Amino acid sequence: MRSFLMTVMLGWVAGAGQGVAAAESAALPSKTLWIRVAVVRNQPQVDLAIHGRFRLVASNTADVVREGSHLPRVAVRAVPEGILVGEERFALSGLRVEPTRDATINLNGQQLRGIVEIVRQKDVSLLVINHVALEDYLQGVLSKEAPSYWPAEALRALAIAARTYALFQRLSKASVDYDVTSDVLSQVYAGKTGEKWRTNRIVQETSGFILLYQGQAFPAFYHSTCGGLTEDAQVMGSFDLAPLKGSRMCPYCHESPFYRWQRRVTAADLAWAVKQQRGTSIWPVTDLEIAGRTPSGRVAQVRLRGSKVLVLSGYEFRQLLGFSTIRSTAFSVTPEGEAFLLRGQGWGHGVGLCQWGAAELARRGLRAREILSFYYPQADVVRWGDVPLRVIPRQGVP
Repeated sequence: MRSFLMTVMLGWVAGAGQGVAAAESAALPSKTLWIRVAVVRNQPQVDLAIHGRFRLVASNTADVVREGSHLPRVAVRAVPEGILVGEERFALSGLRVEPTRDATINLNGQQLRGIVEIVRQKDVSLLVINHVALEDYLQGVLSKEAPSYWPAEALRALAIAARTYALFQRLSKASVDYDVTSDVLSQVYAGKTGEKWRTNRIVQETSGFILLYQGQAFPAFYHSTCGGLTEDAQVMGSFDLAPLKGSRMCPYCHESPFYRWQRRVTAADLAWAVKQQRGTSIWPVTDLEIAGRTPSGRVAQVRLRGSKVLVLSGYEFRQLLGFSTIRSTAFSVTPEGEAFLLRGQGWGHGVGLCQWGAAELARRGLRAREILSFYYPQADVVRWGDVPLRVIPRQGVP
C-alpha cells in the first residue's frame, strides 16, 4: 500500500495529454493518455476478427509474428504451450493485436478501438486488455453508465466524474496488468459498439476536465441510486476526503426504479451460494442477521448462522448473491419461514455521485459544476494541465 503522493505534470494541448512524469508510473505516449481495460478475464478462449490490415506482435519482445490484410473470425485459445489463434500456435505468453488506423478489432462480437493484448495466464486462461485512448474509453463508458437521453448537464457531470475515476486508476496502477475492468467493478465499458452520438459529443465537450481535491486527483466514485442518503468512501478504502465523506441527503433519485426494492432469499439459496463461492457448507441455514451498520445506515456486516457461523461484509454479501440480486447494502431483513425478506433502497455502493439524483438536479436547472459540487463538496473542476496534479495514494480502492 502506497504512502506517498505521486506528482504528475500533465500538459494539455488541443485536447490531448502532452506529457506525463510520475513516480513509479509507466511511461505514457507523448500525445495521448492511454488506459488499460481488462475486457476479458479468466476465460479459456475468445472470438477475434479484424476488418482491415493488422499485425500481431509479441508482447515481451515487440517482434512482429504475423501480418495480414484482414482476419476472419477465429477462436483464440490459451494452451500450455502458448496462444492458439485459429490453427496457428504461438509459443508466447502475450500477443498484441495492432490494427491500422482504418481497421477494426471485433472481440466476442464487440468492436474495440485501440490495441488489444491477449495474455495467457499461469492457469492457462486468457486475460484480454484493451489499450485505448482515455477519451475514446470514456465514449465507450458514458452511454453504458447513463441513458443517452438524460439531461445534458447530468451527462456532463457524469463524464467528468468518470474521467476523474479513470485517470486516478491509470496513474496509480502502474504495477499491475490493467487499470480498470469493463464491468460494474470499475465502469461499464462496451468499446466502440457501445458508443452513441449524443454521449460522444458530451465526452468531447468536457474533454480534459476532471475533479481535484486540494490539488489531488481522487477516485470519483458514482453509483446508480443512493436511495436518499450517500455513503462514506470508508466502505471503499481508507479514505478521509471531504468530497467522499457522504451523508449527503439526496431525495432526488425517487424516480429511479431502484429507489425501493424487495428480494426474497431462501435458506437454500444462501447455503448454495456459500457452497459455490466459498467452497464450504453451512447447511442448514437457520438465520440471517445484520451484525453492524455504517453511519449512513447501510449494512456493514451480516452473520449467517447454520452448521457454521459465517460473517460477511455488506459488500461480500452482495457479491455472494449477485450485485443485481442484492442491489445495495441499504436493506433490512425479516425472517419468513425458511426464507428471508430483504427490503432495500438504492442500487450501488452509495458513494459519490448518485446518477438518478444528478439527472433530477439537471432537470431542475443545475449545471454540471453545481451537480458535482453537491455530490463532491470542496472538489474543484479543472482542466488538467492548468495546475500541477498530485494523485492521492491508493488505499484499498478497487
